[in-house]
Amino acid sequence: MKAKTLEQTASLRKIKVHEPFAEFLHSDPSMHSFEISLLDCYRMAGHACHAITGAFLITESAVENLFPETKVCERGDLIVELGSNLDERATGPRSNVISFITGAWASTGFPGLKGNFKRKDLVSYDHTDLEKGAVRFRRISNGKSVVITYDPSSLLRNLDHQLNFPESWRAEICAILNNSVKTVVTSLLKTDSPFKTTSEPNGCS
Repeated sequence: MKAKTLEQTASLRKIKVHEPFAEFLHSDPSMHSFEISLLDCYRMAGHACHAITGAFLITESAVENLFPETKVCERGDLIVELGSNLDERATGPRSNVISFITGAWASTGFPGLKGNFKRKDLVSYDHTDLEKGAVRFRRISNGKSVVITYDPSSLLRNLDHQLNFPESWRAEICAILNNSVKTVVTSLLKTDSPFKTTSEPNGCS
């Protein structure tokens, strides 16, 4: 049987998402309850790479650990904190993927509607208590947190392929997806009190 292509593999890797704001606006269920695939993230970024793949994988792990009862990402219920500065390496593209899935954005996010559905100021950078490559996800409703790191370097060093770029690049990404347990480390932190966030009165005014 012919092996799946990178794109085929990425299309099968999906995260379930619930968008309560769209449901509040009486949208069709396809607008408020849907799946985002890794292939969707590649399309958003314009390419497939190790960093985009890692951003998807750590978000996938965060959803599995912080929403264990449903395995569904509840948009608006996550705060995301990165150890690296926005201008460092692929931090910007990585955070874009995380925001695309979780709905949590930095200064460009939706400010809220009558105190609800805030998406702005939920992502921040340069947290010195985190390793440079680490990301902390905090669930606002119950205070649960996870710190997740992604490092495929050891896995990639042990790959034995005789391919030229870009075939070698694609083979490395496929190896990461087939061995994600070796590249993603998740630490569940002690539960804090639920977070309180503030919203501007009306983000549509």
